[in-house]
Amino acid sequence: MNAAARPALALILAASPAPALDLSEAERTALGAELRAYLLEHPEIITQALQGAEAKRQAAHAADDIALLQAHATALFHAGGDWTGGAENGDLTLVSFVDYRDPASARAWAAARDLVAQDPALRWVVKEAPTPDAPDATRAARFAQAVLRMAGPRAHAQAQAALFAAPDAAPETLAGIAAELGLDAAPLARRMSDPAITAKLDQTRRLMQALDLQAAPAQVLDRAMVRGEVPAVALARIVAALRRKK
Repeated sequence: MNAAARPALALILAASPAPALDLSEAERTALGAELRAYLLEHPEIITQALQGAEAKRQAAHAADDIALLQAHATALFHAGGDWTGGAENGDLTLVSFVDYRDPASARAWAAARDLVAQDPALRWVVKEAPTPDAPDATRAARFAQAVLRMAGPRAHAQAQAALFAAPDAAPETLAGIAAELGLDAAPLARRMSDPAITAKLDQTRRLMQALDLQAAPAQVLDRAMVRGEVPAVALARIVAALRRKK
């Protein structure tokens, strides 16, 4: 029997428990030969067995995700210190974990932005989730948080786009973004070291760990978690599916 068939055969045999058989070595050899011959004649059984096992694994994984979402719903959807946009009282909330220095996060953020622009009933929360031990990413996240606290959500929305478009998060680059926003760079720079901002970023990092989100980007909805980037059309399909289940 080839290597690919062995796990499938094990799944087939495990799928329907049977009493133990007291077979001789010759009888076991004969049975094995008959099973191999049968599988060669009916290879679709291997595919069905593997698909069934994968479906069960995916279902269990989804159930685990839903349990995590329920346990951390307040921290996810209603935590203080997060930028919120879209529909204030939307029927669903999309939470985007982003790292402003990560190209995949930039694409995921753009997909979420496009979806929210097309969906008047979707609420959007953005959580800064810089890669640990990445100075540029952390500096950008601190800057965004400082903008939110000092200038409000409208300025923060503009800062999100500017930070993703910026070539880096060097202090002079951030000062330039502040000027574009009509803000004084010096007070913003001082606010970036606010312990409350440190606490907020730590809180978000702990939340990601609790949800088994390894790194940004990640998109989280009321009953679904998407790890990594997905296009706006895929997000829209997930949102539509969740609404149908309400």
